[in-house]
Amino acid sequence: MPLMGALPYPRLALIADGFTSDARADRAIEAVRAGVRWVHLRDHEAGPEAFATAAHTLADRLRAAADGVTVTVNSRVDVAEALGGGAHVGWRGPSVEKTRELLGAGALIGYSAHEHVEAEGGRTQGVDYYFFSPVFPTSSKPDQPPAGVGPLRAFCRAAAPVPVFALGGITPERVSVCRAAGARGVAVLSGIMNVDTPRAAARAYLRALAEHA
Repeated sequence: MPLMGALPYPRLALIADGFTSDARADRAIEAVRAGVRWVHLRDHEAGPEAFATAAHTLADRLRAAADGVTVTVNSRVDVAEALGGGAHVGWRGPSVEKTRELLGAGALIGYSAHEHVEAEGGRTQGVDYYFFSPVFPTSSKPDQPPAGVGPLRAFCRAAAPVPVFALGGITPERVSVCRAAGARGVAVLSGIMNVDTPRAAARAYLRALAEHA
């Protein structure tokens, strides 16, 4: 599976939340057919076996749908290892160091950050990219207050040269302000996964990112 270490970073990451549902997996496929080249597999409700089975199935479908699709796995480092893909961790899961030991030096490893200080913490040493969230109010985390663009800008500066992807309430219209704040790109969940036309939605994000490359 191609990783971003060997390719230019895609500027759009699709958070395929709930991908163990066939309907949700189909939306991820539609997004890839529209041009998305990074799919992040996440499902907090799925058990280990269901998660692993669905991840293998969807990874195969994504590879068949388009060449050069990067797949990362949220928290389940064992699944990432089995897929030969990347893993994404945070403060509650396995550390970047432990994940690196398991997956190897060439694996793509990301980290979910919510505070400025995390860019400088020892727990994130060796990370390849950050998701910084939530930047704006988001239905996926209604109880978490948005950080706003200012903290995103500060985090991007502190994290440099590690790329940062803005997550949380990102619409195509908000891509420009995130890019201006220093984000390499954006990560999107609801804007693609929770709409009736995921292919058209994905294209709207890709157009916005192309306009603000």
